[in-house]
Amino acid sequence: MSQLALFDMDDTLVRKNTAQAYFAELYRSRQLGRRQVAQLTWILARYKLNVVDMAALTRDAARQIAGQQEAEMDEICRRVYERDVKPHISRPGRQSLEAHQRSGDTCAIITASTQYIARLLAADLGIEHLLCTELEVADGRFTGQIIGAPCFGAAKVGRANALANQSGMALSTAFFYTDSHSDLPLLSLVGHPRVVRPDPRLRWQAWRRGWPILLW
Repeated sequence: MSQLALFDMDDTLVRKNTAQAYFAELYRSRQLGRRQVAQLTWILARYKLNVVDMAALTRDAARQIAGQQEAEMDEICRRVYERDVKPHISRPGRQSLEAHQRSGDTCAIITASTQYIARLLAADLGIEHLLCTELEVADGRFTGQIIGAPCFGAAKVGRANALANQSGMALSTAFFYTDSHSDLPLLSLVGHPRVVRPDPRLRWQAWRRGWPILLW
């Protein structure tokens, strides 16, 4: 029987953090200064340790780009994807994905990131479903709002459940590949948790619970 296979993006299917790549591009194009880059790098480090309110941070970031044209964001992200993301797609990750696809499993990327880089990765890898944080757009410009809740932490459970119900499957038989302790709520529900190059807190949980640790 086919199953649901969920893949995190940053530091899982891709061997780097795509947000860092995006901020580096803004720095190169002089849209961000060194101090802003340092602040963002510190926030991302705290995110990695799951010691920051990511939902509040995401909503604040959305407000910061209110009025910006979506086409401009799309153009920047396509440039970042081709140069800084696509070359870092994990080969073992791709192989695991392809094994699921050959088995007829329903595959999805589930990520806290927005759709602009994630959908390019999904298209490249032939992944039909994308569960992510969605920025609201009106008349081609960002409104400063997010559609629903940011796809982070416990919110991923609701997104995954909806896809499982839509596909006629159960999370109790699903696979989930991720590197982050913030994904513990969903990891705890799936039948086949797969921990990929985990952060320290998730490594401890994986060891304690007997979950496989993959070194993609």
